[in-house]
Amino acid sequence: MTSEAKNAGLKGESNVESIRKENPFNVPNLLTVLRMAMLPAVVWRYRMGDARGALAVYLLAMLTDAADGFIARRFHQITALGKLLDPLADKLSLLTLLGLFVADGQIPLWVMAVVLGKEAILIAGGAAALREGSVVYALPIGKVTTVSFILSMVTRFMAMRQIADLLLGLSIALSLAALVWYTAALLRQMYGRQDV
Repeated sequence: MTSEAKNAGLKGESNVESIRKENPFNVPNLLTVLRMAMLPAVVWRYRMGDARGALAVYLLAMLTDAADGFIARRFHQITALGKLLDPLADKLSLLTLLGLFVADGQIPLWVMAVVLGKEAILIAGGAAALREGSVVYALPIGKVTTVSFILSMVTRFMAMRQIADLLLGLSIALSLAALVWYTAALLRQMYGRQDV
């Protein structure tokens, strides 16, 4: 991958082909899949009234996130598939926890609607880019947004309501900024517009 493609968070047709040719069964990708597989346990513990247990499972899942990134970089196992799976796991984790707290009445439904709307736009944009031979990868602002949401969820698990609400507000603002950033990068990649 060229440095220019890395900075843009996008890659051309050769990466679409490389996803098909890669061996998906490396350790980082398997850890990412494990992270997604742990989400039902988080839901189960929380619905059973064990918020601490749910938090413990969730934090363990987040440790696999840190581990897969470290291993991928340290042992040169970064793959195009992994770059797609990692943000997908982040989104599933976020939506799962948001769903739990919306159902509990701790977070208003419109927050979930905003996040779902943003993700729907990104998925539609990603699908359009894929048809043009490009793959949309995570950008730095997306990871910062995810970390902010995670901190908001963790503090909510710990009943630190005011801090959780402040972090949630920050997360929503970052999420909307990320949408603008992704859209601009996508338009540059698809239409070669340097002025976007």
